[in-house]
Amino acid sequence: MTSNGKQLHYVSDRLRKMSRWLSEARHGGVVLSGDQLEGVIQEVDTLLQHSLDLEGALSADVWNRRAAQDRAKMMTPGSVVILEAFRSNSNVVTFPGRPSPFDGSAA
Repeated sequence: MTSNGKQLHYVSDRLRKMSRWLSEARHGGVVLSGDQLEGVIQEVDTLLQHSLDLEGALSADVWNRRAAQDRAKMMTPGSVVILEAFRSNSNVVTFPGRPSPFDGSAA
């Protein structure tokens, strides 16, 4: 699955990698040099961005599914026929509206 060209499954891969790395350092304590700490921070930032991409993709999918369900409920066979009749390439001609006494066009 991708969102805007990004690989969304990388979140679990990166979390697994970080878990293994932390597990290896578990018993001896964790001592990080500045470069190592910077690497951990960058990895967490990358995970954060991937998780936001996942949330955005999920949200868009949920909204699209709801919109499709709403459209299916509203588009009854009768409404489809009426909408098709009023398309620009249709041969249906609408009647002019009744003049309003408020716009000065009434006799």
